[in-house]
Amino acid sequence: MAEVYLGLGSNLGNRLAHLASARGAIEKQAGPIRAASSIYDTAPWGPVPQDNYLNQVIRISTALAPAELLAVLHDIERAAGRDRKNEVRYGPRTLDLDILIYEDQAVNDDGLTIPHPRIAERAFVLVPLAEIAPDISIGGTPVRELLGRIDSKTVARYDPN
Repeated sequence: MAEVYLGLGSNLGNRLAHLASARGAIEKQAGPIRAASSIYDTAPWGPVPQDNYLNQVIRISTALAPAELLAVLHDIERAAGRDRKNEVRYGPRTLDLDILIYEDQAVNDDGLTIPHPRIAERAFVLVPLAEIAPDISIGGTPVRELLGRIDSKTVARYDPN
């Protein structure tokens, strides 16, 4: 079983429900969740004006190969109403699921790059990842150190009240 870190995000509709549904579907279709960060309220990233996201990082154990896992994640996104073919790049999403780290494997295939190519510049990934795996290295640098290099003021632990 491979240990894999996944990023979960939603900024359309019932964001909490989308994340909860995704976690349930991931457990059923990909493998058990071994660790889960808190949920974070984060400012959107990119050029498209939109509402804040809820983001979370989970660690799962899976028997699926990276490409198989990606296909499962895309199916889960589609079930939540995401239409990758017709959406605006970096636009709002009901659900966004990314493979961040897959063991110590590096993958660079069409449509799949692992580790995720923009981890080091995205606070909405690094903050929750550092919560559950501060010492895991990406490109030889621990996540906690990568987090210290960027501005994380736009990421706050989610408080539903």
